[in-house]
Amino acid sequence: MAELPYDLIASQHGLLTVEQLSDAGILLTDQLAPLSRRVLRLRGAPETQTQLLLAAILEAGPGAALSHTSALAWWQVPGFDLREIHVSQPRGVPHRSRRTAEIVVHRVPVSDRHVRVLESVPVITPARALFDIAGMEGVHPKRVERAIDNAWSLRLVSGRTLRRTLRELAVTRRPGIALMRELLQERGLDYIPPGSGLEGRVIDILKGRGVSLRRQVDTGDEAWIARVDFADTELPFRLEVQSERFHASLVDTRADHERLAKLEAAGFVTVTVTDIEVWHYPEVVIDRVREGRYKANVRRLRAAS
Repeated sequence: MAELPYDLIASQHGLLTVEQLSDAGILLTDQLAPLSRRVLRLRGAPETQTQLLLAAILEAGPGAALSHTSALAWWQVPGFDLREIHVSQPRGVPHRSRRTAEIVVHRVPVSDRHVRVLESVPVITPARALFDIAGMEGVHPKRVERAIDNAWSLRLVSGRTLRRTLRELAVTRRPGIALMRELLQERGLDYIPPGSGLEGRVIDILKGRGVSLRRQVDTGDEAWIARVDFADTELPFRLEVQSERFHASLVDTRADHERLAKLEAAGFVTVTVTDIEVWHYPEVVIDRVREGRYKANVRRLRAAS
């Protein structure tokens, strides 16, 4: 009697497809328990998250991969989870899978260039996954925008990889292309993604009021003073965002005062806002920014006269 392909089963975290079992010359064995129509599990094999994902992928057939929001969750992009598993299945594969309460199968073109293996799981690349969620029904553009910045900040994508993916997918006229093109146009080649959720929240507040400030700007003409959170490109105005976690101690408070004094001496109007104000009182942030920019404009006019 033929022996089970244990090496293959181990590489698939205790799983085997019906086709793989047949290829091994085995028709039936009580060592395997059915998980679905196509996937079997070795009895006694530990049930893990990886095994659950692989079962959904194996059920979808050859060339399938974890995709959409699930791919971003597997790449550990903040804001995504695996409560609903999304799998992309190549269109050329017979449609064996159906949507269930926990698994959604997408029949879309899947290029080998857009698939990687991460912790034993075939998964769509972060760049391609961002385009996939941009075309998903019910996904708000703001969520796509935040996902881009989070993936960029984690160095999972870059302007180069996103623009290359745009060129590859634009010819297909797939949903989400227009949104991704717009978001990439807003992010130039020198774009720096937000370093934190707090910074991203400030960007949303300013953008919603039509205020545009550059982020993470080195300040100081003859001698470097500080790298400020936000800077006006035309006015001598700087905005600093301070969180209680990193700016509450006596040492941090003293360093903040020294930095702000240097900026003031160099001719800059600097406004500070706290994380509580950013998260809960956005109008306070806007009022303070407007007041600071007004003072900076007055200072500029006086210096020019």
